[in-house]
Amino acid sequence: MGDKTLVESQIDDSIRLIQKLDTDGNSPSLVLWYFYDDLDEWRLLVAGPVFDALLPKREHIAYGMLVEAMTSISPSYLSISYLKLVVTNSPLAISLHSLIRTPSTGISRAYFSNTTLNGIFIKDMVILRCG
Repeated sequence: MGDKTLVESQIDDSIRLIQKLDTDGNSPSLVLWYFYDDLDEWRLLVAGPVFDALLPKREHIAYGMLVEAMTSISPSYLSISYLKLVVTNSPLAISLHSLIRTPSTGISRAYFSNTTLNGIFIKDMVILRCG
């Protein structure tokens, strides 16, 4: 994977976040760890209809929902600085839907490395949900 290692504990914390969002009725339809090669950093990308309705004008409310869910699960290896909200019609999200699908409340661990998908180069990525 990318130069900076994504640890299993970060994946575990992000799965717990997904489950909490599901319980709260804010189910994300896309959740994945994406390595930004130019920044040399991993980000947890989150998208879903609930968040689409808030972006971009009420982005602070959408992030507030994520912070509230994170606070309730007390993650050890996941912080708000890792999170990035994206819209469900972003080029990456659209491309991924043609590649992989999980049940709407399912969780997977699909790893991709050094892949190009519809003209988007993916250095490293771990898809947890793409429904």
